This record gives sequence, structure tokens and C-alpha cells, in this order.
Amino acid sequence: MRLHQFCLLLVVTTVSTSPTTPASSVKCIDGCECREQKPILRTTFEIFNCKTPFVLNKSALSNVPKDRAFIKFKSTDVQHITSDAFEDFTQLEEVDFDNSRVGTIDSEAFNRKFLGAISFKNVHFAEIPNLKADFLEEFICEDCHLSKVPNLDNLPSLTFINFANNRITSIHESALSKLKKLEEVNLSNNSISELPMNLFVQNEIDTLKLDYNPLKSFTFHDDNVLESLSLAHCNLTVFDENSTKNLTFLTSLDLSGNNIVVLPLDTFNPMKSLETIDLSDNHLVELDDNIFSENSRLDTINLNNNNLKKLPNFQTKAKLFQTSTFSCKNCGLKSATGLANMARLTKIDLSNNEITDIEGAFSEMPILKKLFLSNNHIASIGLKSPELETLDLSNNPLLPLDPVTFTALPSLKILNVSSCALEKIWSNYNAELPKLTQLYLGQNQLSVITLDDVKIMPRLKVIDLRENPWKCTDDLEEVVKYFVKESVYPADIGTIQFKTHEELTFAENTKLVLQPVWPKILPNCDFDFGEEEGTEPSVHIVENEQDEDDDFYDEDEYEENDEDEEIPVEKAMEDPSPFNLARATYILSITSVFILTAVLVSVVAIVLTLLILKRNKSFNMHTGNLPRLKIPLWHTTPGQKKHSGSVYRPLSEDLYGSRTPIINRYEFKQTPQVHNSLP
Repeated sequence: MRLHQFCLLLVVTTVSTSPTTPASSVKCIDGCECREQKPILRTTFEIFNCKTPFVLNKSALSNVPKDRAFIKFKSTDVQHITSDAFEDFTQLEEVDFDNSRVGTIDSEAFNRKFLGAISFKNVHFAEIPNLKADFLEEFICEDCHLSKVPNLDNLPSLTFINFANNRITSIHESALSKLKKLEEVNLSNNSISELPMNLFVQNEIDTLKLDYNPLKSFTFHDDNVLESLSLAHCNLTVFDENSTKNLTFLTSLDLSGNNIVVLPLDTFNPMKSLETIDLSDNHLVELDDNIFSENSRLDTINLNNNNLKKLPNFQTKAKLFQTSTFSCKNCGLKSATGLANMARLTKIDLSNNEITDIEGAFSEMPILKKLFLSNNHIASIGLKSPELETLDLSNNPLLPLDPVTFTALPSLKILNVSSCALEKIWSNYNAELPKLTQLYLGQNQLSVITLDDVKIMPRLKVIDLRENPWKCTDDLEEVVKYFVKESVYPADIGTIQFKTHEELTFAENTKLVLQPVWPKILPNCDFDFGEEEGTEPSVHIVENEQDEDDDFYDEDEYEENDEDEEIPVEKAMEDPSPFNLARATYILSITSVFILTAVLVSVVAIVLTLLILKRNKSFNMHTGNLPRLKIPLWHTTPGQKKHSGSVYRPLSEDLYGSRTPIINRYEFKQTPQVHNSLP
């Protein structure tokens, strides 16, 4: 966890210290502003806010440094781009136009050897570009009011095209026929109603995005290598084997937001390699038990917002599904059964359904980590899952919780029982929750909490007590003092909301959470905490205005942070010397200044010394008193070979042969300049 924070600090420091030259000190096109950044990867030169229209030619760019790899035009009005405009930019890799007007373009304006990407975003063209560029690999025309696909016949090296957010209604079958290297196409958010079946027959396309097009149907040619297909919100009513029969290499399929009611049994049979499928926001009422029988490699299934009422008993021709994530939120489910053959699930989300009983529903899933069951009709918990870490039961009519029930969940770290009408937390104290670190009790009917309620959670670090009718009793005061002593924090502190233990540790290290916080959480109770000497000064907390419907944490963000966490939570809590980000920032900044100063002084000293010696002609490497290494000869034994079969060769110069001529190091000869073609 410390390493993660330190790496994050280094990234932030690097980005923040990337030199940005002010617009006033950069030579630019007349009437425009310019600025440049020099990050680690490549130098960016931006031309923006031009007051008058101009012709983009060699002369206009005469003041722009010719070694720039990335040039961006923003809020400009370019009347014409000539063929010699970028002629002197030998290292140019990308040119972008954003929120601009572009008149006409010479066909070879971007025909440069190392220029690999051109991007037009929110650009108004006087006429559709007709470009010729032998080395161009990426061509983007997004939100450019295009009514048709530009002529691409003279762009033979294209691997990626993006014509999303335009007004394209149709595409000719031969529009992409010359693009033999084409791999990815994005035509989302256009007005395409029909896609020619053989449109991509000449390409090696593996990714196709057609979201938000009014497609009537979809078919794809045979002998293709398509791996990712997105047809979200395309008004599709039919998707069957005719649509999928040639998609044998597909690994990802998005059909969300369509009007599909029925999926025939054999729809997905040709997709043996399918790993991710999204069928959310359709009108599905039933799925056959064998709908995914040929798709045992499925990793993620999303069925959210359908009218299924019940889950099928998913069957597979393999031993088990490889599925790790399953979601069917807001599907009207009455039962949680049907997932017995998905024993490798690690995350299940069945929120916003009508499930009443979960007894034994997930007992066949030994590695389940996260279970979300909010907004159902569950009254009691009957779970047995040894690896479960996160359980969300919010908005369920729960009875007081029995700690003994949670002994079947020994790894539980996060429990959400907010908005469950609880009047009492625990029904007894006969067991502990040894690993629980976060408990959410907000929006219940709790009025009393005692030390016994919290001491059965010895590792508790975050608790949510908001919007309960608390009575300001001695028990409550003792509990709050216990929280202060044991560093147990409210789940919501002003504008800070904890989602993971990592964020909690960060807050603790930077002294954001101090003793005066708890009285703010319970403003109606006048408790005397007796602030001790030597305590840190209090921090002003800004009250957080949240919507009533806000979740107690964002599931996706929690999942992402959880994947980055390498140190177990319990180990991090016991660590007596937590990582202090503020202190590390200070030390790093001071150290960086000293190191950079030392390096700069050393470089200047060396350069000055060499210049003086060169001017006085007193520097001779061969007569200088420098140590010389004598490399012994390696006499190769005839026939001696490596394991690979190749013969050993001498690594040093043969001193018995002709002597290598000596060349003075200052006798420079012009050699051809070699550029790296990698982006």
C-alpha cells in the first residue's frame, strides 16, 4: 500500500513539474497564442485562440520549432492547408485539430514519413478531406458533421479510424477495400441503418463499434477475425444465429440498450471464445438454461434491467463456467438460485429485485468476494462463503443481526445494512466479526449503541451512524470516546467519504481526521471529550451536501482500488509506522532540488572544461593519463558450440591482424540522421 502511494506521488510530481512554456514567450503564428509542454514522452506544441483566419503553410509555421512530435490546433480558423505545411517537421508524429474550422486541404498535406496520426474533433470542414498519406495509421474525424465516409483509398497504412458522432447514413461496400491493415473501426452515433455484409472483407478488423445507430439487423462476413463488437442502443429487435454464425473469434459482445425480447437457444453457439457479454437494458423475459452452454469461457455476464423474473439454471458442456462476474440488477427476480454451475464467481450483483430468501443460494461458490443484494425483501441472512469480503444488504427488512450467522463469513470486511429499519444492531454477543473493518448503519431506527455492540468488531475502522434517532446517553458518549481512542472514523466526514482502507490510511497520515469530528457527526449531543495536551489542532470540516439516493460507496471505484491493494487490510492496520504522504512529499521535493542542482553544476563544469581544452588544442585522449583496460583474447576451441547450436565467436579484437585506424574524436563527418519510427 505504501509503495502504491509513493508511486502515485512520483507520477503527480512528474506531471506537475513538466515544464510548460508560457504563451507570451513562445514564437507563434501571427494573431495566435502558442504554448508548449515537454513531458517525458514527447513535446507538445499547441496553437490556439487565433483572432483571424489564416492559411496553414510552411511560412506560417516558420517560427514553430521543427523538432516537435505533436502539434495541436485549438479554436482556430484555417482557410487552407498546403502540401508543404509540415515539410520541415522531421519528427512530427501527430497533428490534432480541435474545435476549429478547416477550409480545404491539399491531398498530400499530411504525407510525412513519421506522421502516424491525424485527429479532427468538433471541426467544420468546407469540403470533406481527400487525403493521400502513405504512412498514416490513425485517422479521427469525430463530431465533424460528416454526411459520408471520406475517401480512404490513398491511406494504405491505416489501422484505426474513428468517425463517431457524425451524420453518416450509409457506407459503400468498397469504402474500406483498400485498407488491408485496418484493425479497429468506430462508427458510433451516426444514422446508419444498414451495414453492407462484405464491408470489411478486405480488412483484418478485430474491433468494431456501431453504438447508437438505427440498425435494422446485423450480419458479418465469414473468414473474419473480429474479437470485439459493440451494438449498444441500435434499436435491434432480432439477434440470432444469422447474426452470430460468422463471429467465431469474438471475445466481447455488447448488445445493451436494444429492444430484444427473445434470444433463440443457438444464438451464441458459434462464439466459443466469448468472454464478456452485455445484454442489459433490453426486454428479455426468459432465457433458456442452455443459452450459454457453448460459452464456458464467459468471464462477465451483465443482464441488468430486463424482465426475467427468474434466472435460468445455467448449463455448460464443460465442467464449469469460467465466469467471475455476474450482474442482474432490477430484473424482477424472486429467487437467487440458478448460478450453481458458476462456482468461480467472485462478484455477484442482484440488487433491486424481489428476492426474499438467500439460504444456501451461494454455498457452491468458494471464492466469492463481493455480494450485492440491496433493495430486496431479505429478512434473515443464511450465507456460507469463506472468502466473502463485501456484503451489501442495504434497503432490506432485516431483523436484528445475529453475530453467530457471520461465523460462516470469516473473511467479511465490509458490511452495509443501512436503510434496513433496524432498531437494534445485534440480537446477541455470542460471536465476533474478527476481520470487519467497515460497518454501514445509516438511515435505520437505531437510538442506542453500547460498547458491547462495537467490541465484537475488534478491527473496526469505519462506521456510518448517520440519520438515526440517537439518544444522547452515557452509552453513546462511551462509544464515541472509544471510537476516538481506537481511531474509528465516521464513513462521511465533510467532503471526504471513505471507500477503501487505503483512503482511510491516507486521511489518517495527513491528519485530516481529528478528535473534533465526532461531535459534528452527532451535533445534538454535547459530549465532553476532554482534549488532551499535545493533540493536533483541529481541522475545519466542510459539510457535505449529498443526495439522499447516494450509495454508501461506489462499487466500481471500490473494486478498482481493491485490485491495486497488495497489503492485507489487517496488516496495514497493525503497522506502527504508517506512510506519511505529506512528509514524503516534502522530503522528495527537497531531495529533488539538491539532485537536480548537483547534476546541472556537474554538466556545466564538464562542458566548460572540454570547451577550454578544445580551444587550446591541449586535449588528446591517446596521450592523456587515462587508465586503459587490457582485454584478453578468447581463443575459440574448434567445434565448441552453445546450447543453441551456434559457434562461439571471439569478443575482442584480434591483435595479430591489421590495426584499426585511429580517428581523432573531434574530426566529425556528416552522417545521415536516423529517427526512431516508434510513436
